[in-house]
Amino acid sequence: MPQVQRIDPIMLPNEKESVAAYCRVSTNSADQLNSYNSQIAYYTKLINENPDWELYDIYADAGITGTSIEKRDEFQRMLADCREGKIKRVLVKSVSRFARNTTELLETTRKLNDLGVVVIFEEQGFDTSQVLGEMQLALFAMAAQEESFSISKNMRWSYQKRMQNGTFACCLPPVGYDLKNGTLTENHDAGIVKEIFKRYNSGEGMTKIAAYLNEQYPDGKSWGRTAISKVLRNEKYIGDSLLQKGFTSDTLPFVRKENKGERPQYYVEGTHTGIIDKRCFESSSTLRERRLHEKSKGKEHLFTHRLLCATCGHHMRQVTSNGKSYWLCAGRAGQVTDCDYFRLAEDSIIIASLNMMTKIFLNQDNIILPTIAHLREIEYTQSGSDTKLSELDLSLAALNDKSLTLQKLNTKGFISPEEYRFQSEALAAQRKRITAERNKKLNGLQSHSAIEKLEELQAILSSWPGLPTEFDIDQFDEVIEKIIPTADNKLTFRLHCGLELTEEIPS
Repeated sequence: MPQVQRIDPIMLPNEKESVAAYCRVSTNSADQLNSYNSQIAYYTKLINENPDWELYDIYADAGITGTSIEKRDEFQRMLADCREGKIKRVLVKSVSRFARNTTELLETTRKLNDLGVVVIFEEQGFDTSQVLGEMQLALFAMAAQEESFSISKNMRWSYQKRMQNGTFACCLPPVGYDLKNGTLTENHDAGIVKEIFKRYNSGEGMTKIAAYLNEQYPDGKSWGRTAISKVLRNEKYIGDSLLQKGFTSDTLPFVRKENKGERPQYYVEGTHTGIIDKRCFESSSTLRERRLHEKSKGKEHLFTHRLLCATCGHHMRQVTSNGKSYWLCAGRAGQVTDCDYFRLAEDSIIIASLNMMTKIFLNQDNIILPTIAHLREIEYTQSGSDTKLSELDLSLAALNDKSLTLQKLNTKGFISPEEYRFQSEALAAQRKRITAERNKKLNGLQSHSAIEKLEELQAILSSWPGLPTEFDIDQFDEVIEKIIPTADNKLTFRLHCGLELTEEIPS
């Protein structure tokens, strides 16, 4: 008879579950910021007091809308950490704090569920591991989305009424102004605005003005041709306000769009003190229109320094044959190089360029936003291997612990209210300084630089008056750096942000 020997299992100590929390408030008002700080303190305390849980991190977005997850950096960082297996459970106050967009909410929780991450919604009292979790989540998400619709509708109605009676104040002041008590008041950058108009009216181009400002103010705003153009076209600098230049879409995700006649506009004179006089503004408008007219007349050297030979890298040159304009490799034309012979009709290049610009404009949400989201994931991965960033993250975590300890001391009456307020403000100042240092460190990452360029491209496309129907060399220069012809009857368009896209050359 065989002998059976029992081998008892090795009893391993219970491993603590890695838990994180997500907090969000959608405005920067004082009451909302108090709620934001309270959420951080609450979850830090809750997780630390559970013996089976281990606090991994607190992710918090302040002043960010909940209708789209793409705009929330901390939310994206949390998702990246979940994908790397660093988190097993996420605590959140309510469904609306997590997301107000039903589709994005369900897609995100399903992805987290596939990763083995449970999301707990405290206010509704359920989590995504439960059998009916997704059904409950869908119902609550629909309610949160309807609430968002209602809030947006009421705000739009309020804005519309204030625009009609001329009492609406802008939300974001332009360069040179601060917004105080609903009124635009000049700040120290007003001198820059005056300098822009002075230089432009004296004959300098927008690109040259931008280069001058970047050289004179290296630590300030980054200037480009588009930013200069916006200043020169902004009626607020003469003390007037054109209201409802843009509007927010009626469907989720709420998208800000330029008003091209879909909504009424209201021009209100004398809403605030102007930085420049009307004569100066009108002079710059007349000059700008004249320059546009002059550019539209001359197309004989339209693509100078914009076309590159794919073989030798020389710029292509313009030639005229039978009254038509063509472009070919300068090296091949001068018999300096033995490149493949490409002779491109300028009309064909214009059509291909216009097609490319139209596609970029129409598909910006399908091209730019996913690329930015992917780069943010790379950024979080890069930041995780950076020693300095890790030290800053640990410093922020230590400040959260100190804040929790301070709250306990205050609750038990061990310190006076004055001392509690003083210590809280000191911790807040440290947190602000470390966060700024962390953001500065992130700015040095290669992925962050690419993100900034893509966001700049997105801003440029948003500033366009609409779908490009005619070729505009200024719009071309804003987004496209070079064109490179290829042997398969295509043009490769190299954008300033680094993307390269191809387009067929029309026959």
